[in-house]
Amino acid sequence: MAATLTPPPPPQTVESEDALEAHVQRILRSPQFARAETQRRLLEYLWQHRQESLNEYAIATEALGRSASFDPAVDASVRVHISRLRRKLKDYYQQEPVEPEMLVIPTGTHQLLVVDHLIDLPVAVESVAPEEPKVDYRKYMWIVGAAAVLFAITTASLVTVLVLRGRASANSPKITAFWSAFLQGNAPVKIVLPTPTFFKFSNNRNLRLRSTSVNDFEAIQKDPGFAELTKKALTKNLGTPQLEQSYTVTWDTLAAIDMARYLDTVGNNKQRISFQVTRDSSMLMLEQANVIALGTHQTLEPLHDYLRAMNFSLSLEEAEVVNAHPVAGEPERFGMVQQSPDRTVRPSIIALLPGRGPGLKVLILESRDTGAIVSMLSSSAGSNSIQEMLRKNGNPPFYEMVVLTESEDNHALRSWPVAVHAFRTGAPSSTM
Repeated sequence: MAATLTPPPPPQTVESEDALEAHVQRILRSPQFARAETQRRLLEYLWQHRQESLNEYAIATEALGRSASFDPAVDASVRVHISRLRRKLKDYYQQEPVEPEMLVIPTGTHQLLVVDHLIDLPVAVESVAPEEPKVDYRKYMWIVGAAAVLFAITTASLVTVLVLRGRASANSPKITAFWSAFLQGNAPVKIVLPTPTFFKFSNNRNLRLRSTSVNDFEAIQKDPGFAELTKKALTKNLGTPQLEQSYTVTWDTLAAIDMARYLDTVGNNKQRISFQVTRDSSMLMLEQANVIALGTHQTLEPLHDYLRAMNFSLSLEEAEVVNAHPVAGEPERFGMVQQSPDRTVRPSIIALLPGRGPGLKVLILESRDTGAIVSMLSSSAGSNSIQEMLRKNGNPPFYEMVVLTESEDNHALRSWPVAVHAFRTGAPSSTM
C-alpha cells in the first residue's frame, strides 16, 4: 500500500502559482507526453489535487476512468501508470534542465511534489517497461535531415546491439519450448531487420520521401499520388529520385536486441547469432542459416515470395489479418478491436516456414509491435500457449499463426494465439 504524504503548503504568491501552472503546461505539451494520453490525464489530475491526500481508488475512478467496482488489491493499474508517469517526468527533466523546479512523485506514494531542481531526492530506481512509440501512419512521410544523421542513427543502433549483447545476465532465463525447437542443430541464426525504401533527390540532400505502398525502387507506379509527387520534385529543381535505405525501423531494432539478448543467455548461442538488414540480404542467406525477419507486410517486401505463399496476411496499418482460406468456424478477418480510448487489441502473425537448406527455418514476425511478440515467444506462458495451439492442430512442423496483443497506451499487456494453419508447401525459390 502506498505511503501517505502530508500535502505540501500552497505557493506563497500568485506569481509563483502562475509560474508553476505554466511549468505544468510545458510538460503536458512536451514531446515526452505527446503520445501518452493516460499519463497526461494522470499528471493533470495529480496537479489539480496536489493539496489533497490521494488513494488508488480515487485515482482509478476519477483520473483513469475505471469503474466503481475497482479494487486496488487485485488491479495494479494505478501503480503501473504512476510508475510510467515518474519515468516520463524523469525523461522530461533530462531534456529540459533549465526548469527551476521539478515535479516528482516519491516512490511508494501517489503525491505530486514540487521541489527545487538542484535537490537530489532519494528515490528508488524502478524497473518499468518502456512504451513503444505510436506509429504515424500518414501515407506520405517527409523526413528532413542530412544523410549523415540517418547513417549515425543506424550506426548507433548497431553499437547498442553489440554493447547490450555483451552484458550477459547473471541469472539466465530458462529457454522456452518454442526457441528450443527453433535452435535445434548448429546452423547460424540471422536476425534480419527491415530497411524501408525511401527516395532522396540529387539536388537536395536534406529531403527524404516515402510512400508505405512503395517498397521497391522500381514499384513507384504502385502509388499514382506518390509518382505525381516525384514528378513535381523535378519541376522544383530537386533533381531525380534516387534509392535511399540508410536506417532500420526503431521498434523492430529494439525487439531484435531483446531477442538476441534472450537467446545469448539461454544457451551457447552467442556465436551463432548475427544481424543483417533487408537492404544487404540475398537468397544465399536462406540456404545457409536459420533466418528471423521482423517487420510489417510492407517493410518485409524483400521476402515477398514467402509472404505471398502464406494464408494469413497483415493489412496496411496493421489493422487486420486477412484469412485467405478460413477453415470451418474461422473468420475471414481478424480485426483490431478498440476496447477504450487507451486500450486496443491488434492482430499479428508468427510464421515458421521452411528455409532453403536441409533443416533450415525462416521465422517471420509480422506485427505493429514486434517487441510484444518477442516477449511472448520468450516467456513460458506465451510459449506454452503456442505449443498448446499447435498440439490441437496436429503439431505441423511448419505453420503460420494469428496472435492477438492487448495493449494500453502502447504498452503490451498480453499476447495469445487464436488461429493456426499448417504451411504445407516448400520454400519459395526466388525470394530476395
